[in-house]
Amino acid sequence: MSVGNDVVDLACPETRRDGLHPRFDERAFGPAERAALVSSPARHVLHWAFWAAKESAYKTRKRLAPETVFSPRAFEVELPALPAGDGAVVGRVLHLGVTLALEVIVAGECLHAVATSDGAGAPVLAGVGTAGPGDDPSEAARRLAAAAIGPALGLDPSGLRIAGRPPEVWHRDGRLDVDLSLSHHGRFVAFACARRAGVVVGFARALP
Repeated sequence: MSVGNDVVDLACPETRRDGLHPRFDERAFGPAERAALVSSPARHVLHWAFWAAKESAYKTRKRLAPETVFSPRAFEVELPALPAGDGAVVGRVLHLGVTLALEVIVAGECLHAVATSDGAGAPVLAGVGTAGPGDDPSEAARRLAAAAIGPALGLDPSGLRIAGRPPEVWHRDGRLDVDLSLSHHGRFVAFACARRAGVVVGFARALP
């Protein structure tokens, strides 16, 4: 199973609509997605939920098909209505005849999307945290992932090493058979992880 994730800081200035290119929506979203945005009472959140879903789906597909290119409108997002406040919704992303399972969680000003190649929506290990002052967000995301993956696999997190692009998880001198996706935006860092062999690590989340 392949997994991808994307996190969005909804309070980050670059997420404001007046900071986007006037044709952003037309270039990024298909007709059904644009219609949903127009009628949504939570357009700002839905806008970035669609975008994070597309990013997550792209990362998932890229693992399985390296020739995949990021053409946002080619990733068609189907989501039910988002919760009025914090909460989670389950949907799917369609890409060139392939269906990817999708989960989007909103917690305050943090939005986290996780896509998996398992159309049934197999659970993954996932989490969100914050980068400290002066932190390298990429390193903060790796620390967050190692701290969760170690206990989930019965391993000492201090013995884990995450390196490379796409990221790989190593324990001592051996590479673990897991698929890992890292992301960061604004104040937030995030990860999603699953075992490639189809045996999931288990499901857990840590939201700020």
